[in-house]
Formats: sequence, C-alpha cells, structure tokens
Amino acid sequence: MLLTIFTPTYNRAYILEKLYHSLCNQSEKSFVWLIVDDGSTDNTKDLVKIWQQRDIIKIEYIYQKNQGKHVAHNLASEICNTKLFVCVDSDDILTSNAVACILDYDMREVKEDIVGYCSRRGDFSGKLRCCNWNKNLKYCSFFDLYEKYKFRGETMLIWKTDVLKKYKFPVFSDERFCTESVLYYQVSYKDQMRLISEVLYLFDYQEDGYTRQGDKLFLRNPKGYAIYLLQMANLCKSMKKIRWLARYYGWVKAFGLDQKMGNWIIPNGIFLVPFSKIYSVYYKKKYSQMIIGI
Repeated sequence: MLLTIFTPTYNRAYILEKLYHSLCNQSEKSFVWLIVDDGSTDNTKDLVKIWQQRDIIKIEYIYQKNQGKHVAHNLASEICNTKLFVCVDSDDILTSNAVACILDYDMREVKEDIVGYCSRRGDFSGKLRCCNWNKNLKYCSFFDLYEKYKFRGETMLIWKTDVLKKYKFPVFSDERFCTESVLYYQVSYKDQMRLISEVLYLFDYQEDGYTRQGDKLFLRNPKGYAIYLLQMANLCKSMKKIRWLARYYGWVKAFGLDQKMGNWIIPNGIFLVPFSKIYSVYYKKKYSQMIIGI
C-alpha cells in the first residue's frame, strides 16, 4: 500500500457510509482506510466491523477516548506506515479517480524535496468553493498559498508521511480542538507542495461539524487557539506581525492564560512589543465580549 486515507470520526455512523461507498468505488484500491474513532457512543464500531468482513477495501480501526480530531490525527500519523497520508473527514467523499490520480502524480513527480500535494475541494455537485487559485502555479508552500497568493477555500492535503511524522498538534488535556493550520503551517511554511489542478475531494458543511461551530470552538478551546495566534505572529512579517501579536496578547489576557504558550517564542522588537501591547487592549475587550456570548 502506498496511501493511507485517515478518517477521524465521532458519532458519525449515520453519515460515514457515504465515504465508505466512495472508497469502495475507487478505480485504484492501493490504499488503507485508517479510521480513528474518537470515543463514539453510537454504532460506529459495529458498522466498521461489517465493512471489514466484506473485505472490499483494507480497513484499520482504532478506538480512543474522546480527545478531539487533532489528537486522533497525531495518533494516525504516528502509526501510519505508507508513503503518503491524507485526512478525509467522516462527512466527506472522494471522487472515484482520487486515489489513482494521487498515485499517478506521485509516480511522475520529479522534485524530491516537496512535502506533499495540494488540491482544491468541491461541493457534492462538484462545484468549487474557493477563489484565487493560480492555475499556472505548480509549487508553493501551504503558508504562501494563503498568505502570499491569497487563496481562499478548502484544500485536500496529501502529505509525505516521513515528513508529517516530524510534527504534531499541541495537546491540552482540558481541550478538544486545535485548528489545523497550527500543524499544516509547520509542515509547509517554506517547504513546497505540488499543486494538483484536479478536484478529488467533495464536501459539505454539516450542522454538527467544526466549521458550523465557528468561533465557539476557539472560545471553548482557548489554549489551542492561543498557539495559533502566537504561531502567526512568528510567521508573518511587518504590520501583520504586530496585529497577530496584539491579538495573541489580547486573547491570553481575556482568558487569563500564561503568556508563554508551547514552544513558540514571543517575537521581540523595540517597536513590535509596545505597539502590540497597546493594540491588544482593543482585542481583549473584543474577546471578553465574545466570552460573555458563549
């Protein structure tokens, strides 16, 4: 097997079958479907056991106590033993040629120093939900895709497993969510990905999904979001750095968090820190009002 399709799931038995059928319909079946069940209390385990007995595709199932998608992702990347790794959420599907296309790109790729592949997602009708995708751009980092080229939309990310294993989501025992950019910007801040023009991943926003929950997820998991704000303050330049650092200071003050979060160093500078701390007063007030609303 060359590809691991990782799916974190929590009480999604009612919809997981759509993804299962899309994987069974793949024209190329050189993959393993790794399901990490994040503490489901529905019939997910029994459903997966039926699919394993059918033996149409190779399925590995792991159950963990409820800790969040990011913890499931850490576990999956750690135990993955295939060359490539892609996360496909439990409420999404792949086009029938997705695996074949990924493996074909990988077989023909001449640059050895890329960290993976990146394509856009479409909705269930195949319509793209994104903008500013540069069709002439073949290689760029995931960070530059959003910050430099201003791409907006959802992506499908296929990582080289040996690269991904070097990075992990931060984990806090009292939180269940950390935004994916915290990991992805580490893996591909400067290192490039190969952009794929084909749309291989189809999705829709579910009422119980992360996207629908919006800011409430960050407010309920403030430490994980603080790491993201501090990360952006380190990665961005000039005035953006001041704004991100101000947001970080405002956030940790609003939630009463320790200013030193994780392994990220707080950016320093004669003007950077004073301006950011002055600016952070605005953000502290804004965040405090948001806390009252949850």
